[in-house]
Amino acid sequence: MEPFVPLALGAQVDILYSMAGNIFENRLWFINRDLVVDQTTIDALGVGVASHFETQLLPSLSSSCSLVRVDVRDWTQDPPGFINITNVFAAGGGNSDAHSANVAIRVRFNGTSNQTFRDNSNFIGGIPKDQVVLNTYSDTIRDAIFECYVDLIDDAPTFGGTAGWRWVITSRQLNKVFRTSQESSRTEDILFPSPYTSPRRKRLPD
Repeated sequence: MEPFVPLALGAQVDILYSMAGNIFENRLWFINRDLVVDQTTIDALGVGVASHFETQLLPSLSSSCSLVRVDVRDWTQDPPGFINITNVFAAGGGNSDAHSANVAIRVRFNGTSNQTFRDNSNFIGGIPKDQVVLNTYSDTIRDAIFECYVDLIDDAPTFGGTAGWRWVITSRQLNKVFRTSQESSRTEDILFPSPYTSPRRKRLPD
């Protein structure tokens, strides 16, 4: 079992989707800029992320795919002192059937210029078949994914509190050794490393 590696003033957010009876997820990390991680701020983060992805990404995904819920855990201690589960149960807005769950679009998150660790990624499933020709996905679905994530940079500070949350990329390891505390960097760029679909991965790389 991997060791717990805390994130100072941080929270782990898992976004869970369902398709053809299978659950897949994407993971994001946030730091509270008000220097407070409690039930109120964790709840605000869960509701904010759920609303953001339901309104900004889900309409572009296949109706065969559903956003199930968003799970938020206080990541300053183990076990977490505060947890939020925000249920959604909403289907995608695309009329086309989805590709299989292992067909995804990789979106990469880059941090600040002083970042010393590799980027994080999400793998977006539920891609409508009419948005892919052979293995090349359309500009339309790429732009929708880009807008969802780039807007999250600006929207996260509105998720409760005065300064709210900051979306960050993190690293748990250095030279394949687990750190005592996660390193983090403010998310600044949303990138698409390939114009082709990718095998879906469950979570962010370290």
